[in-house]
Amino acid sequence: MSLERSSNQAGGFQLRHRLLGIYQGSAIELAFWHPSSGMPEYGLCRFSTEDKAQALVDFLTSPACPEPFDPKDLTIEPYDLVEHERLTTDYPLPSAWEQPT
Repeated sequence: MSLERSSNQAGGFQLRHRLLGIYQGSAIELAFWHPSSGMPEYGLCRFSTEDKAQALVDFLTSPACPEPFDPKDLTIEPYDLVEHERLTTDYPLPSAWEQPT
């Protein structure tokens, strides 16, 4: 997940669930997906490499996950910087990881 200033740069990957939407990250042991999370102010989770995105897919589809997903429902795609910017602009509620250090 992009927690640093470089999250405003192009590149990277995101994870999409067929029904839930784009992975936004997790907190309090819950995964958040846009738009189904109802929390668009958090933007989208950006993975720096496809391997890192695949590692999350591997976990989410494994028996180690409390409620494993069907692998056919998850896809890795190029990070959508435009959608991230739209979400954080249209829904400006700041999150803990968006605060400058």
